[in-house]
Formats: sequence, structure tokens, C-alpha cells
Amino acid sequence: MSATRRPSPRPPHTVRSAWMDDVQAPPRTALITGVSGQDGMYLARHLLAQGWQVVGTVRPGISSLARMAPYLAGVEIVEHDLTDALGFGDLVSRHAPQAVYNLAAFSAVGRSWDQPELAARTNHLAVVEMLQSLLRHRDKNAQDVRFFQASTAEVFGSEVEGPLDEESSHRPRTPYAIAKSAAHHLVISYRERYGLHASNGILFNHESPFRGQQFVAGKIARVAASAACGRHTTVALGDLDVERDWGSAADYVDAMARAVGHEVPDDYIIGTGQTHTLRDMLTAAFAAVGRDDMEDHVELMPHLWSATQAQALLADPAKAARQLGWSASTSFDELVSGMVEVDVRRITTGVAESEAYLG
Repeated sequence: MSATRRPSPRPPHTVRSAWMDDVQAPPRTALITGVSGQDGMYLARHLLAQGWQVVGTVRPGISSLARMAPYLAGVEIVEHDLTDALGFGDLVSRHAPQAVYNLAAFSAVGRSWDQPELAARTNHLAVVEMLQSLLRHRDKNAQDVRFFQASTAEVFGSEVEGPLDEESSHRPRTPYAIAKSAAHHLVISYRERYGLHASNGILFNHESPFRGQQFVAGKIARVAASAACGRHTTVALGDLDVERDWGSAADYVDAMARAVGHEVPDDYIIGTGQTHTLRDMLTAAFAAVGRDDMEDHVELMPHLWSATQAQALLADPAKAARQLGWSASTSFDELVSGMVEVDVRRITTGVAESEAYLG
């Protein structure tokens, strides 16, 4: 029996690439899924400042759109369910983007145990359909569309040691991380087999004043800001000694854009190369408002900590520095103090969101 002959991988840029068009051509268009999230908002503003037209998708009926609206001026907003494959193909046909950034996701790691099917459809199968749509678009229009997939350090699992780089093994331990790992490898497969300009960014923890309050960094910033404003509130934490590599979302979207703009598609660790504990974050948050009574505002609840989570996650971003010329520019203390400062302004003014909060 003869072996099945597989098509040879197609190298990138074998068809006309709008990326290389004359600078006098109309502005390039980027399609960002999940534009009303922290990363989507920062990326949209970053690209608009570079002269791009930006189309951003939001899940139908999502509440965060109203909250983030002050920061999305100039973005064309469209409703789109990430699991709607035909709808995504229509978006690509209608807007003909030169780049697609997939930042939308089922992002609640713990809740993925309750909804594993939705996590898989959103974080993995939707990416299959996106890549297929981009292939069909290329075949029909002889035009490449560059693709960026937002991956996560959660793919490395709980049993990790030392700095993690692009070659570190994936050992995902949650439905969320399993789906993200599958999508990550899918991007690599489509890049190698079909020559798509498709890149993964393995994002370590990154925050901003516009991160949802359901995330731990946002909770810590808010409890410190509340204390500064004379309000006694508490935050429930499971383990103060867990270590994470925390960076600034504003820095990380620059790495995303550089990955898409790089001539050769690849995968990149995006992190700072330094870790801090939750205890460090609490200390920095309360120091930002001149207080040292963080213990009075913390409730330790060990059941909140899960064995499926790594005790420490540290990035090795050397490849991004070497190939993209990128490194994190915001220090940990600057990141935390900036978050607390904005929350103080929110509390004292009663204005939840304002473009002035961008600094």
C-alpha cells in the first residue's frame, strides 16, 4: 500500500500580501475579536494610533461594551458570537482585514470546569473555523491575512520549574487551558502546512486599571483604593505566596502588534521575566496610598487555591526581545500603583470610566 501523499507546506507570502502594499494605499484594517476586553481596548487604541482602521467584535448583549465605550472611539463595533463560524467568514469577506487578532475567549479558568464544552467551543473549535475562513479568503482573493492567537501561560500546567520559554512542554490541567493549548498547536499546524502568517503569543499575567473586577489584581487594587477613601472592605485570597509574572496590558499589546508585523510568523512568550507574590501585590497596592494595614483587609480562604494551578509561573521573554525588539517597560510597582490610583479616582469622583484614566 502506497503512503498517502501530503501536500507540501506552503511558505509564507506565496500570494500577494497587502502588508507590502504601497504606503499610498488605503489604511489597513485590523479585526480584533473581544475588543471590549482589557487587551482588545489597548490593542485597538495602539493600532488606531498607527493609522489602522479597526473593526472590533463583541459578544451579543455583553455588558462590558458600555463600560469600555469611552475608550473605543474610532473603532467600528460589530456583534459576533465567537462560535458562529459562518458569521466570522462574513466578517472577513465584508471588511477584508489585513490582520486578525483573536483576543476573545472563555476566560474564567475556574468556571471552565462547569462549562467544559463551551470552553472547548470558544477557545479551540472557534479557532479552527477562523483559520479555515482565512484559508478560504486567501484562496478566493489571493490575499494573505495575518493572524494572532492569544495563548496563555496556563498551558504549562501546575508542575513547572524555572523560566518558561517557547519550547517548554504543555501540561494543561483545566478545560480552559486544554482548549487554549489545542488552539496554540493548531495555529502552528496551519502555519506549517498552509503557510499562513499565524503566530501565538503566550501571555503571562497582565493587568491594567481596566481589568475586570472579578480578577484578583483588580480586587486588590480596589480594596486598597477603598481603604484610602475611608471604606473598610476585604478581599478573599487563597494563598498569598503564589508567584506570578505580572506585566502591563499596555506593554503586551505592543508585543502582539510586533508579532503580526514581523516578516516571519512565530510563537512568543510575552512576560516580564520577573515574578512577584500576591503578598507583594498587596504591599505595593497599600503602599501606593500610604497605608501599611493590608492584613486588616485580607480574608485568607485556602479553599480558593486549586492544585491545578502552578505555585509559580515565570516567563523567559528572550525570544521576543531578540526577534521583535520587545521588552516590558512598566515596572511591577508602577503597574500596581497605577491601578490603585485609577480606582481612587473612580471612588472619589463617582465616574466609573473616563478617557482621562488612561493617563
